[in-house]
Amino acid sequence: MGGTKGPESRKQEVIRTFICIEIPESIKAKIDQLQDSLRKTVAPISWTKPANVHLTLKFLGAVPASRIERVGEAVERAARDLKPFQVDIAGTGCFPSIRNPRVLWVGFASVSDELKQLYNNIEDQLERQGFPREKRKFSPHLTIGRVRAPHKPNTIGEELVAHGFEPESFEAAEVIVMRSDLKPTGSIYTPQAVITLG
Repeated sequence: MGGTKGPESRKQEVIRTFICIEIPESIKAKIDQLQDSLRKTVAPISWTKPANVHLTLKFLGAVPASRIERVGEAVERAARDLKPFQVDIAGTGCFPSIRNPRVLWVGFASVSDELKQLYNNIEDQLERQGFPREKRKFSPHLTIGRVRAPHKPNTIGEELVAHGFEPESFEAAEVIVMRSDLKPTGSIYTPQAVITLG
């Protein structure tokens, strides 16, 4: 009887999970500088800690702990035939629009075929594991802040775009299955699996 309790309780644990690519410290430092320049705005903004900025490929939400290993295996299959590739970061913007900014982001100079292929492979492999496909078009970005409440006049979007982001490239060589624990001080991220491309 006692032997069945462990697996049962483990099954009930859920882990907030997403799939991402880590970005280098040099880009995180530039994001930190950009946020500092924008902090004088009166808009109520929740800034993402630069250390917590990732290129998110898929957000899975609450995943039973018993399924995390299979998620890692699916991402490994998705990455198997892809070699490390270049990612070009440049520019800034907002969702849904500059005039009504809710999410502030740093963007991409272009989206490489390799990044699109990796994204599509991950969607395919995880759909086979029962995770629904993302309905929105793939629009890679680095979230640097969220506007907590509508604010008038709200010029943060215009200020963000005016600042821009000087282009910088890096090589993506790994994909991470990441655990996210929400704490009062901010999110804490813990890799659950690190998959090397190729």
